[in-house]
Amino acid sequence: MTLVNTLLAMVVDPVRRAPVLGAGGGGLSGPALRPVAVRAVAECRAAFPDAGIVGVGGVASGRDAAELLVAGADAVQVGTATFRDPRAPWRVLSGLERWCRRHGVGAVHELVGSMHG
Repeated sequence: MTLVNTLLAMVVDPVRRAPVLGAGGGGLSGPALRPVAVRAVAECRAAFPDAGIVGVGGVASGRDAAELLVAGADAVQVGTATFRDPRAPWRVLSGLERWCRRHGVGAVHELVGSMHG
């Protein structure tokens, strides 16, 4: 399972009384989406303990990746962050390695679903 992706969103200009984007709406992605993704991953891991889960949504740092892994993701995807920095996946991986060392985690797989006991 891939959880979650960009959510449909809309911004309205109250003066013009019209959507800001010409198509009427767009997508919400990036850091604002991460708490939604974390919850979805945690709930799906609890409901489907043996499913493969990819956590997607707002991953821009090693801590972000660790959060999704602890919630139950087997892997994480870096998406929106690459628009700003094409090297973001490498930065996230390096940050995750540093995060693990700082917190005494010997291997990333130890994090996967660890909040579920």
